[in-house]
Amino acid sequence: MSQQPSTDGRSARSSRPRRGRRVGAVVAGGAVLALALTACSSSSSSSGSSGGGAGEVSAAAKTALAQAYKGVGADLANLPSVTPKAGVNFYVISCGQSVSSCSAPTAAMQQAATAAGWSAHMADGKLSPSGFAAAIRQAIAGGAKVIVPIGFDCQAAQAAFKEAVDAGITVVGGGGPDDCRPGLWKSERLWLKGYTGIQEWNTFGKYGADWAYGQNNGKVKAITLTATTNSWGPWITDGFKTEMTKLGGSIETNINVTDPETADGSFVQKVTTALLAHPDVNVLQVPVGGWLNAGLYQAIQSSGRKNLTVVVGGQSDATTLALVRGGTRNGMKLGATPQAQAWGAWGSVDTAIRVLAGQQPVHIGEQIQAVDATHNLPKTGAYQGTVQWKSAFLTSWGKG
Repeated sequence: MSQQPSTDGRSARSSRPRRGRRVGAVVAGGAVLALALTACSSSSSSSGSSGGGAGEVSAAAKTALAQAYKGVGADLANLPSVTPKAGVNFYVISCGQSVSSCSAPTAAMQQAATAAGWSAHMADGKLSPSGFAAAIRQAIAGGAKVIVPIGFDCQAAQAAFKEAVDAGITVVGGGGPDDCRPGLWKSERLWLKGYTGIQEWNTFGKYGADWAYGQNNGKVKAITLTATTNSWGPWITDGFKTEMTKLGGSIETNINVTDPETADGSFVQKVTTALLAHPDVNVLQVPVGGWLNAGLYQAIQSSGRKNLTVVVGGQSDATTLALVRGGTRNGMKLGATPQAQAWGAWGSVDTAIRVLAGQQPVHIGEQIQAVDATHNLPKTGAYQGTVQWKSAFLTSWGKG
């Protein structure tokens, strides 16, 4: 798959900003707060169908859809050979094992480390900064040589990361930024040449906007959601807003959602209230797939709201794609712009291998593209991309 680089030419490592906090994962399950929306939506349910009317699809809508479906990523051709250092005690720090968007890449990373010949362990961060710090200290006590955090940035547990570095442990990014000052990680996981760290996260939102615009023939009034208690949450929503504005769609309102609100399910009421207040909205942008399974999807499906397009821009795991496969009611359209999480997890191990071997990390380039019921949807499980990434890594490690 061809790359679509940014125009500024900065490296993904050097340009990552030093901002933000915490994990964007959510606890599966949560209260379904659809009754009020059901009661109030019957008189206005048809107004949500302002986009995607009958008639010929515009050229702009076709172009946007084609771009979203094509996506972007690397082919991992000609990865430099590297020999994994022997006897490495490897720890992956999960943002929270109760959430599939944390546990799935954690399992993939343990598998990759084992394939490299390392001793692989996991410590559960339990969806809180105090949990992240405790898990890092568990890894230190367990004799870790390498630590990789999944789903949270450096500032979320800066003191614990400093303890790990002082103990001689190598820390490598699991997808988040090293936003500590000074930086504490040996390397972040690099994505694509020509993309900054922010632009990687922007891409989830960008393709989500393209997909939603195309699905509604360019007639979009949207509500956006922003995960505010982590560094990358606003970057996803910014990507959606920027692209939708460029295309000519409108953003009616934004709702900020915190981790505690996703954990206790209270964010569902915020979203359904906003949908009630904006009956003409026909697109809902959701940055984290786990939010759908935390009560939001069922609330929308049960509400009777007509012809709503829901797009998940980023962090879309197997549970999200299961909803896409399962079908919808009331004319709802459901799509996502997932990244190949397991590919990225193996890429973090590849980064750690190269750092320990004294090599420069390579760009991993895990694919991102729009997925819906008729395009790019795997038959089962999570999105994996279209490249044989596992064999590429194993071959470069001399394990193929």
